[in-house]
Amino acid sequence: MPKTLPGCLPRRQLLGLSLALTGMPRLATAQGPRPAETGAGVSIHVVLADGTARSFSLAELQAMPPETGTARRRDGSSFEVKGVSVTTLLRLTGLDLSRKLGVQQVVGRALVARGADGYLGVFGLALADPHFEHPPLLVTWARSDGTQLPERVGPLQLVNTGEVRTARWVQQLVALEVKAF
Repeated sequence: MPKTLPGCLPRRQLLGLSLALTGMPRLATAQGPRPAETGAGVSIHVVLADGTARSFSLAELQAMPPETGTARRRDGSSFEVKGVSVTTLLRLTGLDLSRKLGVQQVVGRALVARGADGYLGVFGLALADPHFEHPPLLVTWARSDGTQLPERVGPLQLVNTGEVRTARWVQQLVALEVKAF
């Protein structure tokens, strides 16, 4: 017999009900156009270690000069990624990594990328610093052929063009945060 609390549904039924309810808001939005199609409500929030913050709308991102990088799949094939670099977004928020900031201002900090679903990708801030000559971290909103990212991926995605494994490619990207330790 299933375990229940007095006056409650069995645990299994309660779990099923909670899963169904958490999926309902997604069902409601799936009927209309996605925010990326209209550009309404799509943005990324950037927060620096000192608390300085700025949000960039999809229209602002699309108006910036595009940057490209070459990403690789596990099978070795490559494809072009186009978007705006994290370095540019940090500079526009107030952290200019092109200046010589000192090793502790860069190496002693982390960049946390947050997805709408709570997924986190954590990087050393040095990956976004041009002095370290790493392949770019790009915020993208379209596939290389110009088509919109699939709903499970977009409307924004962080792509680490230097990694074959996509574990730190943050889908449904909503925020970039610089953390000091």
